Amino acid sequence: MAKENPSTTQPADQWPPSQKLKRALSRRFPRLRIAYDWTRGQIRWRTDQAKALLGLLSFPRWSRSLRWIRTEIRTQLRRRSEPRLTVGIEIASFWEPLTGIGWYLYRLLEHLAAQDDLRIRLYGPSSVVSDDLEEPVVSLPVGPAIERIERRVPEGLILPRGWLIRWLRWLEPLAIAADGNQVLFAPNYFLPRRFDLATGARVATVHDLGLRHFAWTLRRETLAELNEKFAHAVFEASRLITVSAAIKAEMVAEGLAEADRITPIHHGPGQLASVEPGSLPQGVPSEFALHVGTIEPRKNVSGLLEAWRRLRDRRPDAPQLVLCGKFGWKSESVKAEVQRCAREGWLLHLGYVEDAELAALYRGARVVVFPTLYEGFGLPAVEALWAGAPLVCSDLPVLREVTGGAALFAPADRPDLFADRVEQVLGDAALRTRLVEQGKSRVAELSWHRTADLTASVWAQAAGRAWESGAVA
Repeated sequence: MAKENPSTTQPADQWPPSQKLKRALSRRFPRLRIAYDWTRGQIRWRTDQAKALLGLLSFPRWSRSLRWIRTEIRTQLRRRSEPRLTVGIEIASFWEPLTGIGWYLYRLLEHLAAQDDLRIRLYGPSSVVSDDLEEPVVSLPVGPAIERIERRVPEGLILPRGWLIRWLRWLEPLAIAADGNQVLFAPNYFLPRRFDLATGARVATVHDLGLRHFAWTLRRETLAELNEKFAHAVFEASRLITVSAAIKAEMVAEGLAEADRITPIHHGPGQLASVEPGSLPQGVPSEFALHVGTIEPRKNVSGLLEAWRRLRDRRPDAPQLVLCGKFGWKSESVKAEVQRCAREGWLLHLGYVEDAELAALYRGARVVVFPTLYEGFGLPAVEALWAGAPLVCSDLPVLREVTGGAALFAPADRPDLFADRVEQVLGDAALRTRLVEQGKSRVAELSWHRTADLTASVWAQAAGRAWESGAVA
């Protein structure tokens, strides 16, 4: 137990002589007292540091450190000697609520997880695990093909755990390169910079060329960076995947890549195909038309509102227009227009809705309208076909391709013709029935099994490996 200070427990006249002498000297020579206290503090600090160093250099810490290093080396050697086709993929998109591209990657992994001739290595925001790194918002697919790359630093090593985590994250590009992946897959155009040192063949999916055709919708500095990254990604890719033949044709026509490097692969039937429809959102009338998509310039919502005004002039009983989707970039002008139409009583803007409600909206719509100016695939059109809703959409090559003609088409810049097509659907029951039947036949041809199989085939081509078509169960 530490000794009590006599000055706090005894009167001054009862202090021992040594204490009285120390107090007298400290008052007579204050600098000496300060120097004494500082020196004593330094001695204590250095003593503590020496004790800590001796603890770090203790045999148990050395033993744990050597075992950890040996395990890491063995793991690295095992990864490099993997006989199966190895594919490295960053899955940082799984740490946020999944959007279209996130679901695209998730469905690919889900349908490839059971393959015993693939090894798909998943890299999160950091492959070095720490307490501050959250888990993904979705459960990762599990199967013999899936390997989540995680590097764990235990406690009790020679060096502090925090230091080692920071160093390993700084060295992560070297660690990824050392994994020896034969293919590096970019599901959304670009690979992250930490893959730069890896030597595997590059494969990238190009979803559309919106950054070239609609550059005015992006910030100038963002556009410059995206164009540079896009050109580099296309140049270094051994193989490119497009989500439609129309996008492949655009890339070839613009001289971005040779046709023999590009493979068009359609998506599956969309996320809603596995969702049980719920109840309609509150406020939705029994008769309505539906538009789904973020409200941004490319979706041409202004053109749709103009078409609906024309339709209402012809048919005062036209169903209410329901918009599903949040306001996006550069939507200020159309936002005011949407609010004005809502006040007039013929438009309902729901914003974001959950999947079960969205499935119910598709199922209940008299007609689904999709007047987009540009698409790479056009998922809302496919979702309308899946739900059995008549579809009126823009007359774009990609939408004719994806729908297989199971829709009525009008030029996106002709609101009058778009209104004509909607009026046709609303007034002709036989036409609605025919469109629904054609749509169901078409959507039955879209399969995530096929998408996954063709994607794996492209990976194998890039790596110079054989792949048996139809191998995905």
